[in-house]
Formats: sequence, C-alpha cells, structure tokens
Amino acid sequence: MRVLILVTSGPYAKDYNTVRELTRTLTAAGHEVVLFLSGNGVYYLLRPDAEELKRFGARVLYCAHSAKQRGVKEAPPWAESSSSYYLSQHAEEFHKFLAFN
Repeated sequence: MRVLILVTSGPYAKDYNTVRELTRTLTAAGHEVVLFLSGNGVYYLLRPDAEELKRFGARVLYCAHSAKQRGVKEAPPWAESSSSYYLSQHAEEFHKFLAFN
C-alpha cells in the first residue's frame, strides 16, 4: 500500500509523535510511505531527530516555497525539495492520504 502523509503542523506539536509512530509502523509492515512537509511542517527540517523518518524508510519531501517563506534556508540531505504542484499532480497515486494540521 502507498501512503501519503501531509504534515502542515509544526514539529513540536502533539502530532509529531503520531506521525513518527505511524511512519515507523507502516514502513516496518512493508508499506511505501511518503511524507510531504508544507506550511509549518517544513520546520521538521530543523528538528534533529526528524531524520529518523527517513531512516524508517519513508521518503520525505518538503514544499520549497513554504521553506523559503519561513526562512528555512538549508534543508538536510535526508529531505527532498518539492512543491505543492507536485503534491497535486501525484496525490491520486496513493492508496491512502492522511493530513496532520
């Protein structure tokens, strides 16, 4: 199963642990997980332990426009620059779409 998780809440919100555990559980079960960080979700890029999302096996994308708006100048190597346009064009390819705001 392919799962897309959209995260627009900040990395210190209560959602972080839920996103973390959901990602860990889904990837451990063999599912493909893509996290898309947008809005305040791009601040996950600044949280040192957020790299574990990639280590679990998830692909981590972030909205470059949101990052620029919020002053996130340099993304870590474990995250890929993307756009909301990309999200809109590929959302239908996933079996499940979850959003955390």
